[in-house]
Parts: sequence; C-alpha cells; structure tokens
Amino acid sequence: MKVMFTRKQLHRGYIYLLGILMTGLGVTVLLRSSLGAGAWDTVVYNLRAFFSYVLSLDVTLGTVSFMINLVVLACIMLYHKKIRFIFVLVPVFGIAVAIDFWDIIVLGNYIPNELFIQILLFLGGIFILTLGLSLMLVTKFPAMVFDELTLIVMKIFTIKNFFVSRMFIELSAIVLATILGFSSNVGFGAVNFGSFLLALILGPIIEIQLKYLKFLTKSLFQN
Repeated sequence: MKVMFTRKQLHRGYIYLLGILMTGLGVTVLLRSSLGAGAWDTVVYNLRAFFSYVLSLDVTLGTVSFMINLVVLACIMLYHKKIRFIFVLVPVFGIAVAIDFWDIIVLGNYIPNELFIQILLFLGGIFILTLGLSLMLVTKFPAMVFDELTLIVMKIFTIKNFFVSRMFIELSAIVLATILGFSSNVGFGAVNFGSFLLALILGPIIEIQLKYLKFLTKSLFQN
C-alpha cells in the first residue's frame, strides 16, 4: 500500500524537523553559557551529574533528557488512559538525539569562560530554543510533554490559570535540579539566575514568535 504525502504535509515535516534540531541546539547552548538553562534542562544536567559522580554511570545529556521526558509521558498516558499520546515519543526521541548531536559532535569540549561570550550564548540560546519550540508548535504536530503536564496539574490542584500552573511545574523542576546538584557535589550545577528568568519569559517569547511564524508559514502549509 503506497502512502501519499501532500506538499502541505511535507512542508510541515521539514519545519518540524528543523524545530527539533533548533530546540536541541538551544538547550545545548544555554547549558554551555553557564548562566542558567530551562527548568527541566537543569534537571537533565544535574541528573546526569548524579549518574556520573554518585552512580559512576556515563550517560549523555540526550539519554537523560529522553529518560525524564519518557517518565513524564508515561504519567500523562496513565492519567488520561489514552494511547494517542504515544506519538509524543517522536519529539522526545528527536530532541534527545539533537541534544547529543550538538553537545558531543558539534560543540565537543568547548566551554566558554569569558562573561561576554557566556552572555551572548545565553541570549542566543533563548532565541534559538524558543524559535525551535515555536517551529514545532506551528506545524501542529506532537509537541513536548510539559504543556499537557501543565493541564493535568491544573485539574489536580484546581488551578484556573495556565501560567500559574506552568510556573509551579518550572519552579518544582528547579528545586529538584538543585537537590540533585548538591547530592552530586556539583552545587547548583546548571541552575543559575538565568533559570528563573527563563521560567518567566519563555512562554511570552514563544507566543510572540508563533504570531509571525503562522504568518510566514501560511503559504507553505497550503496544498
């Protein structure tokens, strides 16, 4: 049986893959800046340190990212009892591979020590990460697990505001990352002032980027 893809579907697929690659790059660049990463990315980094220094297990950032997102996805599927969420494995696996590609193959051992370079990486990482996530969202293909987790938290704790629920999740992740960091003798690890800033600004920046991306991709998504 031959499967036919329309031009619209192909364009969405290309943009989706680009979004995955850019999201992985954004995560990696923010971590290399040492000024703070996204809340759940700090958990990834500090959990990897826990595996390395406490359990003596050598795992990649991408592997840890996949593990964490897989656990969250499993919780979502158990809550909803719906198999359709299995498609979220695509971005979960794709971003994990993208993180390792940029972290191991492209950037290698490069860790900037100059504050000016760190600031540039931090600002660039914010733009790249939010653009990557926005590109994924604009295709309407499966996005990451944390939007759905936010909705679940809203229902469980009867929180009416999406932003408040998301902030609760982000701050919980930073607390978890801090606990893992001190348990691994790396202190705060990837947690820095930038992590709290990102928790506040990522959502609004994505909303802004989605507005112009929808306009730019409108013609591409037409059959």
